[in-house]
Amino acid sequence: MAERNDLGALVERGRAALTPHPHRGDLIAAGAVPLALGVLLINARMNESWGTGILLVTSALGCALVLGMGLLAPREEERPRAYQQVLLLAGQALGLVALARLAQVLGADEPLNASGSLTWIFLVVALGAAWIARTHRSAVCALVAALAGIVFVLAFVDWAFSPDGPSTLRWMLLALAIAFVLAALALRERRRRRESVYLVDAAGTAIAVLGFTFFAALFSPLGFLGAPEGVPGAGWKLVLLAAGLGLVAYACVEREPGPAYLGTLVLLLFVLYAAIPGADGASLWFWPLALLLVGGAAVGAGLRPRRELPPEPPAGGRPPGEPPTEPLPGPGSGGLWASRPADDRRDA
Repeated sequence: MAERNDLGALVERGRAALTPHPHRGDLIAAGAVPLALGVLLINARMNESWGTGILLVTSALGCALVLGMGLLAPREEERPRAYQQVLLLAGQALGLVALARLAQVLGADEPLNASGSLTWIFLVVALGAAWIARTHRSAVCALVAALAGIVFVLAFVDWAFSPDGPSTLRWMLLALAIAFVLAALALRERRRRRESVYLVDAAGTAIAVLGFTFFAALFSPLGFLGAPEGVPGAGWKLVLLAAGLGLVAYACVEREPGPAYLGTLVLLLFVLYAAIPGADGASLWFWPLALLLVGGAAVGAGLRPRRELPPEPPAGGRPPGEPPTEPLPGPGSGGLWASRPADDRRDA
């Protein structure tokens, strides 16, 4: 029993030693960033010189220190402060490196290039980030969880089914984008706006990745010489157009820059693909004409003549020009007069 008490006291002392004081949080975060960069640089520079086990221990210790401080930092408000967010993000970055080194220890030569290793690595990252986002109300960790979830799903599909060509992955990206939008709507109803915005960012990222999957075939030596497999079909172009316009509209309504940047990127991809002439040569059919008609109709609807609205009633609700009314007599006043204009009262 005494040994257990000593062990518990030792754990509590260690916990207290690693808990950042709020007044020194900014200084600790400022030191944690170069510390994490140093660990990452060691992994990159000493990859061929040091053993995998040493690099695993180095990365794991760095992750435990930085992420542990982020988890132990007291939350003073509903959301973590900026220094806590920095510690959480830096710790998760080191955790990703530690998981990659663990995969190497377990026998994977290039874990970040093998779909099997990517599956379980990013599953752990996604679950860990989602747990942090839920328990510590860190919205940016919700974004990390969503992005890691994208990699996990794509890696799992590639590992489990070995699809022939990128078509399956494109459908998975579209399904993920729809799922993120639905989750964002659900979180918005629960008054978790920041997480909702980040999930929309994740949906935009999935659509942008979908758009970039056409680049490999498009920029092949025959890409601009009429190779049909390098150009997305009308359906995928419509997906890019609708998603890009939706992201920009969402950014305008919510006044958030992230969806605007992603929406602009997706629309640029749409323009790039739609600008490629068809087999019959360049023409105004279909996308240029459709966009001009839809855009012109919307602008015309916004510029149509307006009907002036009637003036708003005053605070008392009395129409202009009507004489003021007197209040009803109170109990015991001896009268049962209704509220009538003052002039009519005098005439009576």
